[in-house]
Amino acid sequence: MTDPRDISVKAHAYYLTEHSQPEQGRYSFGYTITITNQGKENVQLLDRHWLITDGIGRRQEVKGVGVVGQQPIIEPGDSYEYSSFCPLTTAYGYMEGSYGMVDDKGNQFRAEIPMFVLGEPTARSLN
Repeated sequence: MTDPRDISVKAHAYYLTEHSQPEQGRYSFGYTITITNQGKENVQLLDRHWLITDGIGRRQEVKGVGVVGQQPIIEPGDSYEYSSFCPLTTAYGYMEGSYGMVDDKGNQFRAEIPMFVLGEPTARSLN
């Protein structure tokens, strides 16, 4: 069975000024995720589970099949990268979660997505 620690997940978040309307409480953030298979067998990403928390502690849970309409197979030593976005009603927040994956032998496991911050460049955490 593939060890979940064999899957590295890195995130890079950025503020989408052109899609935000702070005066109306709309803040948009883009993020790029890189998933690297450091194991010895192919793995396939099946689903995603996100916990999104805004600057005042409101939490939203998002679950779905694949990412950006795909369920990629990642070979040993390879990476899969995709970009998406997240709207918030506050200038600050964070995301974390996991990916449901399966290895070549049919063993399913969850790969953790470490927490990363979403923040308008001049925003400060309210916590």
